[in-house]
Amino acid sequence: MDRETIIAELSQFPAATLIEGVGGPSDLPPEIRQMVPGTSCVGTAFTVLCRIGDNQGVTDAVDMAQKGDVLVIDTGNAGVARHAMWGETATFASQLRGLAGIVTNGLIRDIEEMQRMKFPIFAAGVGLRGSTKKHPGQFQVPIVIGDVMIQPGDYIVCGADGVLVIPKDKAEAVIARAKAQRVAEGSRQARLRAGVKLSDVFTPPKAAE
Repeated sequence: MDRETIIAELSQFPAATLIEGVGGPSDLPPEIRQMVPGTSCVGTAFTVLCRIGDNQGVTDAVDMAQKGDVLVIDTGNAGVARHAMWGETATFASQLRGLAGIVTNGLIRDIEEMQRMKFPIFAAGVGLRGSTKKHPGQFQVPIVIGDVMIQPGDYIVCGADGVLVIPKDKAEAVIARAKAQRVAEGSRQARLRAGVKLSDVFTPPKAAE
């Protein structure tokens, strides 16, 4: 499958279904959450590594990323600094460029303006302090957020349940497993409608003797 087809296929499933087919750590820490209610996104990772409290790399990344990319920003300050690394102007520029969304382990600000824009933003929180613009970031390098490594070009799935990273070489297999999972879920629901107990639905059938 090409990139656009994979994105379209992944978009048919919630992250909670897709994660079952990934294997290994693939979900970002739960504090990285949906900041704009009702938004979700799927795209390819454009990775950014910044210095603590400096978002020059973020600014440059918005200009460098391609349509359909998700900016994945390691701010180097998870749980440490209180600088907002993303704001209204970066959001506006990202929308104009057709980016799919943004994921960061740092803070954001201008939250009310962003919520009006309905742009998918997944971040660790909101903070008032601004950032400096003195240090160039690193782009399209492997980054680690929580216990998950993100490689440039990996597929990022963001929704109300959180953020999922799918290695690009596993994407097609994950899609196949998600389709099988959806069939299994439909079968379970049919059995429940027929009056089968929930505990029985989740009990594996006994092997024939």
